[in-house]
Amino acid sequence: MTFEHVLFKTRGPVSWIVLNRPERLNAFNTALATEASEALALAIRDPETRAIVITGKGRAFSVGADVMEVADDPDPRERIRILVDIAHHAITAIRQTDKIVIAAVNHQAAGYGMALALACDLRVATEKVRLYYAYSLLGLTGDGAINLFLPKLLGPARALEVALTGEVLFEEEIAKFGLATKFFREDSFLEDTQNYAERVASMPSTVSGAIKRLMTDSWGRDLAAHLEAEKARILDRVGEPEFLQRAREILGRGR
Repeated sequence: MTFEHVLFKTRGPVSWIVLNRPERLNAFNTALATEASEALALAIRDPETRAIVITGKGRAFSVGADVMEVADDPDPRERIRILVDIAHHAITAIRQTDKIVIAAVNHQAAGYGMALALACDLRVATEKVRLYYAYSLLGLTGDGAINLFLPKLLGPARALEVALTGEVLFEEEIAKFGLATKFFREDSFLEDTQNYAERVASMPSTVSGAIKRLMTDSWGRDLAAHLEAEKARILDRVGEPEFLQRAREILGRGR
């Protein structure tokens, strides 16, 4: 499958989805949104892929929806509906796949670009990265589950403050609250991200996917239900030959 607005490549166990509208700071028009969603589905279906990296070409991860496309449409409400439907399909796919999805945020992310990054399982960034809620500056209320993930990471009061004031989040606060956990130099960003993704991908998808599911489901689950789910998952894993092989290797190294 070939794309016009997305660069798709696979390096070992890692699939890369590079948003490729640098002249528009990777703003999502309908074409980019559609191709990015299709590339994501392609990576999820690939049996050799265990980690997926999403990043942007040029000076931004993404600044969100292409406001110009929306404003120029004879029916802007319908254009937004189309964009939101595509975006929400992608967000759902990220949260439902057992594969680990990593946002590699170069320089800045705003609006839906920020929402997409927060929906990913892990986030790495360039130094001096900036995040903008941005929606409220346009009189909008947000999409892409940004109003779900941002309060979980920042806390409800700080998230609301950021949303209402349009305040920019800088590297120190981004690191403090885990909005990104690794920061790489710009000149080695792609290679450092590849190495990081390969470390994540070294764990079998059955294991990483199960851990991802347990942690995600824990958000809305009470303690008893969560403990039962952990018990069921770990019993499933102990029955796998892979567990016994790895256990013997570790025990052998310790002797």
